[in-house]
Amino acid sequence: MRTLLIVLLVVLALAVFGPTLLTWLVSGLFAILVPLFVVLLLAGIGFFVGAVLLGSTLLGLTIVAGVVLFVGFSLFWPVLLVFAAIWLFTTTRTQAA
Repeated sequence: MRTLLIVLLVVLALAVFGPTLLTWLVSGLFAILVPLFVVLLLAGIGFFVGAVLLGSTLLGLTIVAGVVLFVGFSLFWPVLLVFAAIWLFTTTRTQAA
């Protein structure tokens, strides 16, 4: 009986909150994927300019590194900050005697 009540509660919660949760999931997914696509697109254009138009693979890779470093960091610093906070609070600490 207890399991049935838990299942019914989960079904009821999904019926009430399901559309909202799905909307949050999709919008959160696009909030990560669209900037990632933009960074990759800019890096690809930079590599094309450096390697093909200017004729230097090293210059192309340098442009890619700069784009990923500057544009990627400027777009994803909130995500990196959350990951840093999670890492900070989940690492095991050794106790000094």
